[in-house]
Amino acid sequence: MARSLWTGSLSFGLVNVPVQLVSAVRDQDVHFHQVHKDTGERVQTRRVASTDGEEVDWEDIAKGWETDDGEMIVLTDEDFDAAAPEKTRTVDIDLFVDLQDIDPVYFDHPYWLLPSGDGAGPVRAYRLLVDVMGNAGQVAIGRIVLRAKEYLVALREQDGLLSLTTMRFADELRSPDEIDAIPQGAKGKPSKREVDDAVALIGELTDEFRPSRYDDCHRVRLLRLIDEKRRSGKVEIPEPEPEPQAQKAPKDLMAALEESLAKARGAKGKGTGGGKAEAPKRAAKTAA
Repeated sequence: MARSLWTGSLSFGLVNVPVQLVSAVRDQDVHFHQVHKDTGERVQTRRVASTDGEEVDWEDIAKGWETDDGEMIVLTDEDFDAAAPEKTRTVDIDLFVDLQDIDPVYFDHPYWLLPSGDGAGPVRAYRLLVDVMGNAGQVAIGRIVLRAKEYLVALREQDGLLSLTTMRFADELRSPDEIDAIPQGAKGKPSKREVDDAVALIGELTDEFRPSRYDDCHRVRLLRLIDEKRRSGKVEIPEPEPEPQAQKAPKDLMAALEESLAKARGAKGKGTGGGKAEAPKRAAKTAA
């Protein structure tokens, strides 16, 4: 069972459902310690003042905001308490929307929202909300306070449980109007044949998304490298590859589309699947 990060209640009209929040993702990154390269001794990080080099204790560290004219405004924990959101142990649902109405760019971190408390009452209320939201097929939008910060959240039924995903606020996203991605007055409208071939290529590459088809190949290679060095004490360094050049747009777009379409149809005929990396036979122990 994953560790609970937050406990409280989910407010749905006049109904309050006791719930607990657990992360829906696990950290699979390969973590390292900073060590001396000759001795392997752990390297310590110390916080020192920039002027006299004296070490500063944790309790003497504050946060500073530098103004445009270079003045440093020092803020303490007490100052931040004044700006903290109202502490609450409730996820308040504001409205329900269709999932397709939410641009995925707004989604941030996923969690599971699980029933909390003893007895059949909390579980029964939780199951009621899961069934209702599952039948409605909609997403509930609400707010939650985590670690003294307020988040916008989306809740929905997923595999018989409630999932909660924190969301970005609208002003955190950069508008396409702010980005001069395509030069003004640029010419080169694609022909109907080019569009038709591009649509056909997308059709050939279209398939059901199966996340299990994909592995973190870099992590697998790192674990294999660590295991090799642990066993033999050295790693064979490959010849450095030349820096890859940025690919340019093809001069003959039509020919490139037709060649890509032919390759896609040939690959589908052979039944090639997604690439899964081969895990090392002996997993190396990594630093936490």
